[in-house]
Amino acid sequence: MEDTFSTQETDGLEQLLKENGLAGTEVFMNYEGNRSQSLLFDSEAKKAEVIEKYKRLCVKRIHCSYWSYPTSFLNKLHYRELVQRQDGEEGIYRYYGDLTGDHMFARWMQEYELACELGAQAYVFHVIDYAAIDGAWEFTITREQVLDAMVRMVQEFLLRLASKGLLSAGSPVIELENAGWGLEYGAQRCEDFAEIFRQVYDPFDKLRVSWDMNHLLHAIGKAPDGKSACFMLQPFEITPRMQRLEEEFGADPKLFAEKWVEMNILDPSVIRKTGCLHLSDCELKHTEYFRNGRLQGEYGERIDSLETRQEKEEYGVSIVLERYDSHVPMGDERGVYTALAVRRWIDELMRENKGFVLLHELKNSSPIRPALRCQMEFLWKEDKEVL
Repeated sequence: MEDTFSTQETDGLEQLLKENGLAGTEVFMNYEGNRSQSLLFDSEAKKAEVIEKYKRLCVKRIHCSYWSYPTSFLNKLHYRELVQRQDGEEGIYRYYGDLTGDHMFARWMQEYELACELGAQAYVFHVIDYAAIDGAWEFTITREQVLDAMVRMVQEFLLRLASKGLLSAGSPVIELENAGWGLEYGAQRCEDFAEIFRQVYDPFDKLRVSWDMNHLLHAIGKAPDGKSACFMLQPFEITPRMQRLEEEFGADPKLFAEKWVEMNILDPSVIRKTGCLHLSDCELKHTEYFRNGRLQGEYGERIDSLETRQEKEEYGVSIVLERYDSHVPMGDERGVYTALAVRRWIDELMRENKGFVLLHELKNSSPIRPALRCQMEFLWKEDKEVL
């Protein structure tokens, strides 16, 4: 939080929330020290210090720490390849904190405990698999293997929380954030979340979808003609339902984008299991930057030409933030959404889900106030016009 906002914005956070009718903030737990080092609470004093800081920052949502290649690490699939990509066994230990996954789950459990202590709305958990260096390598495990691993990971997390007595009717919900496309695999579309809900034993009904709208937009972009839109995906990733959507609406890129998002977030299989909608927009891509995890074309050649791991990491991240996951506020002229469509989605999701919340996903916007103002005015401008 304090790394994202300026000191002035952090100091005025409570007033900012009050002015805009917002309940609180979400904090990313990687900010709480190196995730591979000692756990969050080394002592009760440290725990109390963190809780007090988060209360001051009006934290209502805890976003989990996360690691690359959880499928390979936790399920030991293509483990030899994982060791090579992490520069040896020492690299594995240095990055993940151990060789077993116990540290990872222990960290997550302490983060959830913190969410309980704060009375948080939700703990946001990733069902996403991605590379340690964005775009450097192709996936050699399949999309199906990744989704199966996400099911197991979620179930293991719930069982460990239950064993520690951390789950109850009143404990925070666990929102599962959807993966992007091209760069990532995981739970990406409504059918994937329906499969997780079908398989996972969740006696306290804690699991919900946390839809990152920008992640859904990773799947699409401008067609070669520059006028229509299409799915920028491998053929096997495009289901018959998706193909029909492209054929029917692809001629109108903005309408196609809205129909793609709507197809997922309002699907009957998941609409009543939705905890949050991440509000942001982005410009439709003209280039397929990532395919099967790997940077394409000149971008792939560029990352291969770099000598050090750090250079590769920095280059991959720059492509992600500047071109691939490039959030803009709703209302920005580069975006694709109409206010009427987004308001309709919000209304439907609120009707179907008790405790449903909106998250203003403005992590790429600094200063934060103008971006928030832009998004708020966009969302509610129809009300003002009626009045």
